[in-house]
Amino acid sequence: MNQSTTRKPPLIEKWTTEDVHQWLTAEVKVQQSCADRFTEEEVSGACLVSFDKQDILELGIKHGPAVKITAYLESLKKACKHQSEFPEYVEKWTKEQVRQWLERHVNVYSKYAERLREEDVSGDCLVCFRKQDLVDLDVKGGPAVRIISALKQLNQKPEPTLQPITDQKEAAKPTEPGNAQAKEINRPESYENTESKRDGIVEKDSKQIQLPFDKTSEKKEIQQPKPQNTGVWNKGTVVQTTVSPDASRSTVEIENILDDLLKEDLKKFIFRLRLHTESKRKPICQSKLEDKDSMDIAKLMTDHYGSKEAPQVAIQTLKEINQLKLARQLEERISQLMQMTLSKESVRKEANQGEKLKTLLSCGGNSLDNYDKFVVVVNKSNPEQLHYLQFLTKLKLFCVLDFDHNSAASGGLCHSYRESRVANLHTPPQFQGQTESVIKNLNLYKQTSWVFCNGRHDLNSNSNLALDYKNWLRKSCKDVEQIVSFICNPEVLLHGRYLIIFLLLSPVDTEKDPVFDIYKAFIKHIKEENIISVCESQSTYLKWRELIKEKCDFDIEHLSINELTLSEINGTIIAMGRFSQSSVRLLPSSGSSTVVLTQKDEDLLTALDVLCTNQCESVYDENSSEFHEFRISVEEEFYRGGKVKWWNFYFCDKDKEKPFIKRDKYENVMKLIRSQWRDSNDMCVLLNLFHHPGCGGTTLAMHVMWDLRHEFRCAVLKDNSIPKTEVAIQVIKLMKLESEKPSPVLLLVDSKETDNPYDLVISIRKAAVEENWKVIILNCVRSHSPKQQYRQHNQTQNQFITASLTPQEQKDFEKKLKELEETHDKPENFYSFMIMKNNFDQKYIDDLAHNTLENFDFSKKESELFAFLALLNTYVEESEISLSLCEDFLGMKFIRWREDSVLERMNPYSNLLIIDRIQESGGYEGLRILHQTIASACLAELERSCYTKVSEITMQMLHYDLLFSTFVVKNRLMRSIERMLIERQRKKDGDERELFSPLVHKIHNQQGRQTIQEIFVKASSRFVTSASIPQALARYLYINERDYPEALKWAEKAKDIKENPYTFDTIGQIHKSNLKSNMDREKQEKSHNPEDLDTNIKIAINGMKAFKRAQQLADKEDEPQEEPPDDDSEDYPRKSYNVYGYVRMLEIAFMVFEILSKLPFFDEHNPMKKKYLQSFLRGNKLNTLCDEDNEITNWYVKIINEHERFLVKLKSDVKEIFDILNCYFAYIKGVCEFDSMNHRIVCDHFKKYVHLFCSTPEEMTKEKEHQSNLTLKLDVQEQKLFLEKNQADTFSGILQHLDKPAEKIEKVTECYAFLQKTGNQKQNAQMKINYILSNIVLYFLKPKSKHVKSYRFLSGLLSETLQEKGLCQDLPDPYYLALLLFWPSPTEENTEIGTYVTAIRKSSHKYLSKLFNKRSTIARLYLGKGEGLKRLVSKPKLDESFLPKMPRDTLAQLWWNGDIFKEKAIISRLHRVSGTIEQGAVYANYGQQKILVRPARLSGIRSGFSTEKVSFYIGFAINGPLAYDIKYEN
Repeated sequence: MNQSTTRKPPLIEKWTTEDVHQWLTAEVKVQQSCADRFTEEEVSGACLVSFDKQDILELGIKHGPAVKITAYLESLKKACKHQSEFPEYVEKWTKEQVRQWLERHVNVYSKYAERLREEDVSGDCLVCFRKQDLVDLDVKGGPAVRIISALKQLNQKPEPTLQPITDQKEAAKPTEPGNAQAKEINRPESYENTESKRDGIVEKDSKQIQLPFDKTSEKKEIQQPKPQNTGVWNKGTVVQTTVSPDASRSTVEIENILDDLLKEDLKKFIFRLRLHTESKRKPICQSKLEDKDSMDIAKLMTDHYGSKEAPQVAIQTLKEINQLKLARQLEERISQLMQMTLSKESVRKEANQGEKLKTLLSCGGNSLDNYDKFVVVVNKSNPEQLHYLQFLTKLKLFCVLDFDHNSAASGGLCHSYRESRVANLHTPPQFQGQTESVIKNLNLYKQTSWVFCNGRHDLNSNSNLALDYKNWLRKSCKDVEQIVSFICNPEVLLHGRYLIIFLLLSPVDTEKDPVFDIYKAFIKHIKEENIISVCESQSTYLKWRELIKEKCDFDIEHLSINELTLSEINGTIIAMGRFSQSSVRLLPSSGSSTVVLTQKDEDLLTALDVLCTNQCESVYDENSSEFHEFRISVEEEFYRGGKVKWWNFYFCDKDKEKPFIKRDKYENVMKLIRSQWRDSNDMCVLLNLFHHPGCGGTTLAMHVMWDLRHEFRCAVLKDNSIPKTEVAIQVIKLMKLESEKPSPVLLLVDSKETDNPYDLVISIRKAAVEENWKVIILNCVRSHSPKQQYRQHNQTQNQFITASLTPQEQKDFEKKLKELEETHDKPENFYSFMIMKNNFDQKYIDDLAHNTLENFDFSKKESELFAFLALLNTYVEESEISLSLCEDFLGMKFIRWREDSVLERMNPYSNLLIIDRIQESGGYEGLRILHQTIASACLAELERSCYTKVSEITMQMLHYDLLFSTFVVKNRLMRSIERMLIERQRKKDGDERELFSPLVHKIHNQQGRQTIQEIFVKASSRFVTSASIPQALARYLYINERDYPEALKWAEKAKDIKENPYTFDTIGQIHKSNLKSNMDREKQEKSHNPEDLDTNIKIAINGMKAFKRAQQLADKEDEPQEEPPDDDSEDYPRKSYNVYGYVRMLEIAFMVFEILSKLPFFDEHNPMKKKYLQSFLRGNKLNTLCDEDNEITNWYVKIINEHERFLVKLKSDVKEIFDILNCYFAYIKGVCEFDSMNHRIVCDHFKKYVHLFCSTPEEMTKEKEHQSNLTLKLDVQEQKLFLEKNQADTFSGILQHLDKPAEKIEKVTECYAFLQKTGNQKQNAQMKINYILSNIVLYFLKPKSKHVKSYRFLSGLLSETLQEKGLCQDLPDPYYLALLLFWPSPTEENTEIGTYVTAIRKSSHKYLSKLFNKRSTIARLYLGKGEGLKRLVSKPKLDESFLPKMPRDTLAQLWWNGDIFKEKAIISRLHRVSGTIEQGAVYANYGQQKILVRPARLSGIRSGFSTEKVSFYIGFAINGPLAYDIKYEN
């Protein structure tokens, strides 16, 4: 630091304007232009003493130099040399380096750092700043104090590392030593003599004018020898150039051009020059230009305009005096000078390639977190390089485009990467299709995608061979270019948030190389600056650079790393990780031990956010200012209204005197979890924590989890939309990680009250292996009636928390506020915290909303956006608007705005807003209101004070095209808007949902039908592909308004958009409701009108058609797997339409039966007339039954005859439905309360059916006597009766005889031997099929029976039957037999088997979907090691090996979890088949033949569509072959 020296008071008042100018340039060392402004404004010493900072600013001087001049002036007035309190190196910082220091080391908002840079605050200016100077630059008080404090702390810290300057303007600053020196050297000799004389005067008499700088300092600055001529000087000082040409070089070039002007032309030049007004600076005054030669003019211009602008002014002035040739010459010289300067600067900057690598990977920072994702393109590697490529495991890789066909094999890069990280192996065609589907199928964002762009030789398949360039260009190039297009799509990766790295591990010698083609593909979509090249050698780099330069006209020099070895590259990148990147993450294990959670294992747990025992430890240097600032920001974000992070608990644990607030229910939840762990015998326990939104329920759950992290392996479910089977697999994996004895798992799930958590419980139980395993699911349920929900459930496994604090909790919040006041500025503005501290006081919230919205102007964009957020956040939980969309809406897109700029733009509402990180779609930032209650209060305030109804805000939101264009983040907003309109809440007093969404209820109560219909009509034009909007309007119209025609119109529109069970069900419900309404009306009216009968039957027919179609779609083989609308029909739970269509068809049918039974000639109370009804419904003509003859009766008869076909078929349809439903309820376990409800409905209707149609036993006996027939027919009947009694009249019934005595199946086989020879051809075919199966079953039970036919005979009979039936058979039975008898052997292929697999899959889906849709099937027969029938092994035979040793329950558990296949008895009898997994599908491989099989357990394969070699056992199920015990080869 500089030492203070006392000097005699200078006689400043006697200074001339020249003295002031000299003091500014030589002592204060400000830019020449600044000093010139003082001269232009005639500021002498007498004036200067009266100047303050504001006066200097009003001269047009920027804030940085103004503060510096003010500080030096204050020191001058005190007669002492200015001293700095800070290290000397700070004064050498450029303004760009000041900005870097502020952003990266002080962690202030970038907008403040940028503000200082704009005001030319370099290091020498910054050291003069005080708090008020920063405040005057609009820096808030808190950051201002932080900056001054950080400056002072530099005295005790090592010098921070800052990047070299990259801004060309920086180099021209005269305040830097090099430039100041250059200026001293460049002074004309006459000026030097003047200086000497002036110094002499000062020495002689201090009472005379005293210059403000001492002679010794000046001598140091002029020790360089004076140039004899400008040419020599030019050559000698080039080395001092930094970024742009310095003043002296520009001066020389201008002077050389001016020397070529004639004297008259020079006068013209001077004349035009003093009139030049196109610059921001004032023209050079005439007095300065008088009597000046070309050298003086050139010097004046450079000093006045700066080295960059002066040549441009000269060129413009030359053109004005028509000296075009000279103007062109000057342009060329300046251009060459710029190129030379840039080249030298480039050499200087790239001397440190390690720093350059860091800069390229981190946008100039020191962390790899600046980019969200990296994309690596790599060519062939060699094994020696692998050790130095470990840095790839540290990068957040989105995908790797690999052109090495041996990469997946041992010794390859992919193989090496997968030893420590997870990568799914893909091919280019897998990236084709809808963007969202590709992302979901390939597990993008969650796991690295490793794409083989030119073959993959480890698969040993001709289709995966590498291609030469010509064939690659023709066959594969298009697919790989499609990947590039996919990557560069902003729906996949946001522009500017990812970096492309070309990692060249081997040379690219020619343009005929796929790697070069991919480079060209990338630059079609993104700028070259987004691509960097890392080359393994200088020679590889030079060839690559030359290729791009020649073919793409771009020099990659500044975007390349070529001088570092792979070892240096590897070390540099690994060192860029966080403070703790080398530290391990730990999980609790048995015996109070811990195990390591490896990165690879964590990669596999894509659905879970795992909480480790050492969470947050060693991530930062906790003594650093960085950690302190990080803590302040995290705490501020949480208490303002952000989501709680593990860091919040960690901070409180570190500071025991300031603990995290324990809610009143904390101990209850803790005890609940521990008691269930200790006492419950259930493997998976569901504990519900019901809570009001925003009352701290999830925070409480996470607090409990944090404190249990040493007892349980804890994790949070990231996304509720992930398939529950996949979550279950990952939970079990977490439980078993690195430990022989599984550890208990505590899983936190955040859900809505309409979600069904039991799906996850069932999935975990299915995936579990042992009963003593334990998983506890803590399910945080956002509910609008948590207390009621709690009372409706088992209270021993549930807790609730409401928006109300206990007295103790209120004291805790008061204490926490005092703690926050010690560490944070204005904690009273932490509104979410204050809402809870005030016990959710509505008046506090209302006042906050009122004060914030006092001057609300809906015509402004900012106000509109806030109103939209208030609407969304009130009615849709977890909703926000993406930051990028906010920028678009506010018109900020074309400027590089930072996130805080959006908040700044949203003033005065920004104090109620917060930015969240959204994990969907690879992650992005979204804007929302701090708390749901604030949003709701703001909405109410807008209605109360601004007379703005929610319907108006809704319509305004629907008005903007911007909010509805296709884009991933906009899709999420669109889903939120759609949910706001259609999502219904659960009723407070039950499990059913409200009829409509809360928003629709509110608008209906305020304004009624017309407004509701207008909103839905507008919404339907926005959500053109969504059936939910017109469907919801249809429901509103038929339920609330009973306007059936209009409701039907909108329901039909929904159906036209999307034909699914729910849209057709809505149509059916409209007809059913209409029919019910008519029947109720007719009951109240005494007279009956035949026209009503006609109308009602037509309504019933349409209703039956709609429900039948709904059921068909639910049963369809190719039913879409995407989620149905949020507005599922009539409170049906998602994905479980199942048999609702059948039940509703029954309801309408019995309504029709009721209508018919009220007719005068079908009166059910009259036994004879009831007989007429029965007879008519069995198919007899009405005219022969009804003997009444009057006008009304004839009219009724005419109407019934018109609808005879429908009415007569109704009984048989009802009987068929009953049969289907009886099977459903008998064989399928009910999955929800709706199945129980439907079962009650069906039972009630069956009682009506029995009452209406079934005869008494006596009547049945009489009927049998009347049906005696020929002996053959009686024999046939007798055989069929035996089969029916023994449940062997169906294919599935015969299969079940595997578990029954041999005598029964022997008799069954005998029966079928007789029946297959009788009957018609169609009956015979099915009899033959059943006969073959009965033989196979009999072979297993009694192989020596005389009724057992040989394998050859059965195969021949089956072939004959298959020839007759073909491949279009509805039933899967013949194809099942084909799998059993024709499955290929290791030595013999069967080319037809694939056809039979396809046929059985199609027919089983078609035939069995009614019963088994989306439910698992099991195999009763397995592929063994023998030949003929001996190669089939039945499950009962396999069970015989275990049953003497273990109970059936234990054996069933072994089958259930798949551990049965680890037993020697199974391994010795079953044949293990080799195969592959491709695109998520499993194939059995026999030579070149691949047969599609299904995994028996979803846990058999993992997500990500990785192509792998596997082996497994084959089981035969009714819907095709199953793969059991899938094992990965590697």
